[in-house]
Amino acid sequence: MNYDIYNNPDNWIGEFYELSIEYHPFGNNKRVNEALLGLCKSDNFNGVWEDKKDYQKKSIFLPINIEEDSVTQFYGTLSFSNSKDGELPCVITIIRVDGESDWLDIAIPQASYEEIFPCKYPLTVELNPWLKEINTLYTQLAEIIYCNSPFDLAMIGEEVSGYTNQEEITHEDVQNITCILPSYLQDRLKLKGKGKELSNQLIIFD
Repeated sequence: MNYDIYNNPDNWIGEFYELSIEYHPFGNNKRVNEALLGLCKSDNFNGVWEDKKDYQKKSIFLPINIEEDSVTQFYGTLSFSNSKDGELPCVITIIRVDGESDWLDIAIPQASYEEIFPCKYPLTVELNPWLKEINTLYTQLAEIIYCNSPFDLAMIGEEVSGYTNQEEITHEDVQNITCILPSYLQDRLKLKGKGKELSNQLIIFD
């Protein structure tokens, strides 16, 4: 992917397919910064850039300060084996909701994956088998991030940010979206031993 393609506004339109990660309670800058450091350890990720125009330049300096009740965005790329040039653009969003949680969202814009994959809507694995590759990549990112900074909940899906949280998640949510649950949440929901086992006692339900 070259600079002009990355910065083309047409490649950033539409909805987003996301990995959304919750850190509860809000306000722990150390956890979020360690999550960003974990993301940067992935061979499939390149960034974190402060602006799209910083594409392929040096990453921002970590740690960062996160303001109260704020939304902060950075940019990067994710690598896929069958993409035209090996990369897709992504946006990294840090959302601090005072009194609730901090969220780290990693999201691919709709326009960019429509250029590569044959898309059918709604965006489900049943209609779009290629989504398995994105889900696998997001799962690997979640595992790397968790190893560096254990989270309370992770979700994968189209516009999944805000769908639920670690306090309100139900069995129905687990059936409707792809969820990655740490051990304590498995216990609370009585899902221990179910789902697919990942590293660090994480379980994915997809």
